[in-house]
Amino acid sequence: MATFLYTSLDSKGKDISGEVIAADINSAADQLRMDGKIITSLKEVQGRHSAQEEGLAISPLESLTIIRGSDIAILFRQLSVLIESGVTLVYAIRILSRQAKKTKLKKILLNVIQAIEEGSSFSGALKKYPRYFSNFITSMVESGELGGTLDIVLERIAIWLEERSEFKTQVITSFIYPIIVIVMSIAVVSYLVGVVIPKFIPFIEGRGGHLPWNTQFLIDITHWLESHWMFLNGALGIAIAALYVLSKYEPSKYWLDRIKLKIPVFGPIFVHTIIVLFSRNLASLLGSGVSILESLRTVRDTLGNRAAMRVINIMEQRVSRGETLSAPVRESPSIFPPMVAEMIAVGEESGAMDKSLNLVAKIHEQLLKTHVKRVNSLIEPALIIILGCIVGFVVWGLIAGILSVYGIYR
Repeated sequence: MATFLYTSLDSKGKDISGEVIAADINSAADQLRMDGKIITSLKEVQGRHSAQEEGLAISPLESLTIIRGSDIAILFRQLSVLIESGVTLVYAIRILSRQAKKTKLKKILLNVIQAIEEGSSFSGALKKYPRYFSNFITSMVESGELGGTLDIVLERIAIWLEERSEFKTQVITSFIYPIIVIVMSIAVVSYLVGVVIPKFIPFIEGRGGHLPWNTQFLIDITHWLESHWMFLNGALGIAIAALYVLSKYEPSKYWLDRIKLKIPVFGPIFVHTIIVLFSRNLASLLGSGVSILESLRTVRDTLGNRAAMRVINIMEQRVSRGETLSAPVRESPSIFPPMVAEMIAVGEESGAMDKSLNLVAKIHEQLLKTHVKRVNSLIEPALIIILGCIVGFVVWGLIAGILSVYGIYR
């Protein structure tokens, strides 16, 4: 890549000077003509390297910039429109790099342009940035390049990213209120036990006499916590450390993920989430022309659950032996209910596997939303009742203790 100094005429016939970066002088001229410029002079600036060669390393400060899925979705949607309009891939990416508001994304796009001009494929250039372009995305892009349908595939990726972002937001939003209630419950109880009750205990105990059972219970609990708080904190720390270590050890990862699927009330949420991810991602890949085996390998890495990933491995092995996909799905009822296998079987018979999988995704996404709403409708009042009972018991015990000092309550 080199830097070229050019002079062109504007609409009023005045000279305008500027610089352009291109592989050679012909590419620079083509780029300027596509910008609608009338070139009067064009020459290479000797001894100067292009911005791609000089300043495309992402600085530590720029690395802190967050590139969201929505940014990538907009990028691919715009890129799809430009390519469909007849703009070349490199020039389309260059246009989007100029429009990019985030310097980090701009540099990534310029690096992608450089890689393409050096002979790399678009998917190969994107693979250098797995943090932003997952294996799922690069596999779809590669299939679009091979099939000559890159614009269509980029549009599908944009839709997939938007649906995934919306799905994730809905699930997270559904759990915000219960989490807030749980945190507040722990904070209130901790404050009562750690601050309020200890201030009343000297007053109550100093008066002597027989205390009501609930007051005595509060005092005993408070004394026990004061004596064993270091032990409790140590035990909690050890438990957290043990869970962290187990989550990093591959065999234990599998069992922890399997246990998640069996947890009462919350287990179905994990199961429905896996089904939605599996069916939607597989449908997108198959619809883009990716082979069934490659699609299964790619989908496996998007699930995030070792138990489900092991099932996908079995699917891959059996499909590679010539079996249908519905057969191993049917034999994994712990993750995939019978309806999923039957829908896949219908897709295999009709030749419209991607449509059947998309229908499965829509059905289970709705089931997931319904289940989350039910869980919230149960958790919210239950937490409020539990917190109310705890606070009420503490207040009752304190008031009873104070009244017993004056002989009013026994």
